Amino acid sequence: MGYDAEALTKAVEAAVLGDAEAVRMLPERASLGDVLVNWCQMNSLWPLFFGLSCCFIEQATVFTGVYDIARFGAEVLRGSPRQADLLVVSGTVFKKVAPMVTRIYEQMSRPKWVISMGSCANTGGMYDVYSVVQGVDQLIPVDVYITGCPPRPEALMYGLITLQDMIKRKNRPLKPVLGLSGGQLGGRDDILEVGVSKDRDTRGPGMQGIPVRGTSVTPPGFAGSRSEEMWTPPPPVLEFSARQTVLRKAIEERFGELATWREDPVDMPTVTVSADHVVDVLKWLKHESPVKYERFEDLTAVDESTRKVPVEHDFTLVYTLTSLSAVERLRLRVPLSGAEPEAPTATSVWACANWYEREVWDMFGIRFVGHPELRRLIMPRTWPGHPLRKSEPHRATEMAPYLEEDVLRMQPEDAGELLRRLHATSPTKREFVLNIGPHHYSTHGVVRFVLELHGEEIVDMASDIGFHHRGAEKIAEHQSWHQYIPYTDRLDYLSGVANNLTYLLAIEKLCDITVPARAQCVRVMLSEFFRLSNHLLWLGTMVQDLGMMTPVFHTFREREQVLDIIETITGARLHPAWLRIGGLAMDLPEGWDTMVRDFVSGFPKRVRSYHRLISGNPILRARIRGIGPITLEDAIDHGLTGPNLRACGKEWDLRKVTPYSGYEQYDFDIPTREDGDCLARYEVRFEEMLQSNRIISQCLEGMPSGRHISEDYRYCIPDKKDTLEDIESLIHHFINATRGPKVPAGEAYAVTESPRGEQGFYIVSDGGNMPYRLHMRSAGYPTVQALPLMTIGHLLPDFIAIIGSTDYIAPDLDR
Repeated sequence: MGYDAEALTKAVEAAVLGDAEAVRMLPERASLGDVLVNWCQMNSLWPLFFGLSCCFIEQATVFTGVYDIARFGAEVLRGSPRQADLLVVSGTVFKKVAPMVTRIYEQMSRPKWVISMGSCANTGGMYDVYSVVQGVDQLIPVDVYITGCPPRPEALMYGLITLQDMIKRKNRPLKPVLGLSGGQLGGRDDILEVGVSKDRDTRGPGMQGIPVRGTSVTPPGFAGSRSEEMWTPPPPVLEFSARQTVLRKAIEERFGELATWREDPVDMPTVTVSADHVVDVLKWLKHESPVKYERFEDLTAVDESTRKVPVEHDFTLVYTLTSLSAVERLRLRVPLSGAEPEAPTATSVWACANWYEREVWDMFGIRFVGHPELRRLIMPRTWPGHPLRKSEPHRATEMAPYLEEDVLRMQPEDAGELLRRLHATSPTKREFVLNIGPHHYSTHGVVRFVLELHGEEIVDMASDIGFHHRGAEKIAEHQSWHQYIPYTDRLDYLSGVANNLTYLLAIEKLCDITVPARAQCVRVMLSEFFRLSNHLLWLGTMVQDLGMMTPVFHTFREREQVLDIIETITGARLHPAWLRIGGLAMDLPEGWDTMVRDFVSGFPKRVRSYHRLISGNPILRARIRGIGPITLEDAIDHGLTGPNLRACGKEWDLRKVTPYSGYEQYDFDIPTREDGDCLARYEVRFEEMLQSNRIISQCLEGMPSGRHISEDYRYCIPDKKDTLEDIESLIHHFINATRGPKVPAGEAYAVTESPRGEQGFYIVSDGGNMPYRLHMRSAGYPTVQALPLMTIGHLLPDFIAIIGSTDYIAPDLDR
């Protein structure tokens, strides 16, 4: 079709002004009716409230005061697809959530348009992995593509303007509106066809002569990798403390040869026990040990089948326990063999082992005998195989394309059936089932909750997760240690470099790297800025869910100020990927201190204004006081951490109890409350913002001089100026930036106090240039598993307050 845009604009302006000659000014083939309908449609688009991943955070930012998309006539977000004509697919399209994306599109009435926002929605982006659809355009038609990962808010506004221009130039809607044949109502009708109009070759046009990225160094072949020729010193060995020595002696006396101690652990005491005795050992450690391990910290597994040096078993279960009373951690390793290995369930010792064991079965095929409901947790019900086994494909482009027949095959489980299988309680009264999510205003990401109600009272509930699973752990096994840093930013897309820090601390522990004081101080400062960014977004959206519309515009104003500082220092907003092994990518830029000083001096005043605006509101307090309480004993037993634990009265913050990155140098308080309810969680996070501001102020005033990167260039990417002065630095720069450093064989676990709680990274090196196994301990995972404790017995509106107050996030949950 294609109209003369300039002529069309003049005709529209003339028509609006009542000029009788307007019709004569129209370009060929356009009727005045077409032009007027187009003008109305392009200036009153109704977007659906819909988002999938990181890009949605930038999309949401566009609707706040700083960017103000209302200027373009598209600010009225609709909660129902039947009331919307614009679908912005913002973020990664996961195979488990794809059926809901197509269903929502089909429920929208015509005319309707689709904007694909971000590299993941366009092509799968950096997630060429088994769980991600390689472009939403192979499922639904796309009118406008926006590039970036994630695109800035301005990019979405440009995409909207582009769509408006397309509507103005290409639509001929009058005849369809009048029920006549001919014309064109708007929006594309065709999807791309794999192999015909859509190319899945990740190398790009004309690059078929090179290997696909990562395949030359993929286990077990390692063809072409020269990492084997590099020498590295052995990892450091932990020196046992007096308390750890007492524990070792007690275990040896109690279990004898059934428990074998590892003599060279890097990070914590490590014991190997057989599957037959692991439950007995866990019970003893929780109830009878001289060091009582109250918390079940984590459980994961390692597929040992492609080790460079073969081991005698096929899989290893790895349990991590934490003693809050003695500030100690302990690792239990359980070797398993066979194609369908089994171990006894630990749910009788810790109820929270339920989800961890379901996940291990889902991803590795290890069965837990006696588990109350061993079924898939992350992957769709109909998924074949167990994706974290080494024999399973890791790239989506190695697998058959995800098409319409897969959408039909991976439909979500019926809500009533899900609830029946996963009863959190046995309700004596019931009336109806309510499905919330996986996409809903209040779920804050793609998570599904099923509630059983009696009137408005919640009598039972079940959670369905995995809709945001990006295969992050499998991806790590095919990226060099440095290449994986950008993926960590996206594991909790609101915490940015705070995620980098946890991952790098685990590597630096295994490599025994000392980070310079200046780099440590910058790491702390940026981590606290991301804590502020996270808490500001949490505050605005939580109270918005409870009916207060104004605060979100205020909190996003300060959040934009935080992001401006982060962008000035790192060059990016949400995902800087700015930390490096041994330090930082670059030193601080000139002028950073002025921006930081302006912020820290004015932020306390802003927090006081939030307090007046929000905290004293009697309706808000009535909505959250006494709602969703959890006792301290239950919180510890179910693995809750961070603000959710501190709101129960436990003064436990890793920045104080086991300081890392120099946190012991800073003066700050740990806010706590006793009641464990929504109000307590709200007040703890509220006060934490002021404490973060105190820490940033101390970083500003005490920023050390010196290097920003370690001198240990065996592992680090050297400072650029050094590469211009000596050949050794230049060679290490080339090696570490291309194939990556070789990390000593071993295992290490590092954990930090991230904005949502304790985030851990467990890494296993086989002595190569990429992780043999990587696992992330998520802060939100135990919190969401414990939701039935906080919700059953409360009313339906309370549920929105409860999930808002716990501040989980889907990518952290599903990884």
